[in-house]
Amino acid sequence: MKKYNKIISFFICAVLIFGVTACSNPQKKAEITKRFPKYSNMASKDSADEVKTLLEAQLDKDSVENYMKQVNEYNEIVGSVGLQGDFKEFGTTEYDVEKISNLWKEKNGDFVGTNCRLNSFFLLKNNIKVPSIKSDSELLFLDNDSIDKGKLFDDKDKEAFNVLFSRVKTEATEDVKVHAKNMEKYFENIKFDENARMISVVLHDNLDGEYLFVGHVGVMVPDKDGFLFVEKLTFEEPYQAIKFATKEECYKYLQGKYADYTGEGLAKPFVMDNNKMVEVK
Repeated sequence: MKKYNKIISFFICAVLIFGVTACSNPQKKAEITKRFPKYSNMASKDSADEVKTLLEAQLDKDSVENYMKQVNEYNEIVGSVGLQGDFKEFGTTEYDVEKISNLWKEKNGDFVGTNCRLNSFFLLKNNIKVPSIKSDSELLFLDNDSIDKGKLFDDKDKEAFNVLFSRVKTEATEDVKVHAKNMEKYFENIKFDENARMISVVLHDNLDGEYLFVGHVGVMVPDKDGFLFVEKLTFEEPYQAIKFATKEECYKYLQGKYADYTGEGLAKPFVMDNNKMVEVK
């Protein structure tokens, strides 16, 4: 259990401050800085409807419907903590996790809810193709407990979920490029969607061997002015929908968010867009 506690502290998604990417054109930079990034917890009808419309333009409608049901149920339970309704400028976000936990437990008991991986799968499961291959679900014990207690997926979808977010064998090195090649090779098994993209942060773990795993993940779709990225921060923390002017701004946000999720002998976290590592500058 001690080992799992260490894993949990390293594994659960966290939120940090985001800095806007600079643009080469000063006028363009001023315009983009004024407009982006913006975020919402989808806690108002207008913001929820806007996000739903953007997601449905690229994703299976039943999947989006199920996802928005999860969002609305969560927001109804913990809305009193002060979730953001309409989109506003994105800066530091802080949530009263203790209060959220108490509100959630009063309603749901020992069902911990959903996290970033589960919600990304809600959205993507009918837009991507996951083969039936052997998976390593060692680090997905909380996810699978949630699936079982919440009856979130049937057996087929649960199997696909565990394959998609399987732990991946790697080497004992701090060289990110070596790890990226191993993760890219594994993700070659998955047929991803080109419009609704899975954006993930991959972490290196050496507690009981050398492995890679998706520590945080969300879904990106086009918006008329840029891109919309949706994520669930942790099992306890809220949903966030963030509007970025460019994909690169989203990559930088995620890279910064997980910059400290490393340690002695471990490679730095890296960002993947579908099945390819992206360079973050």
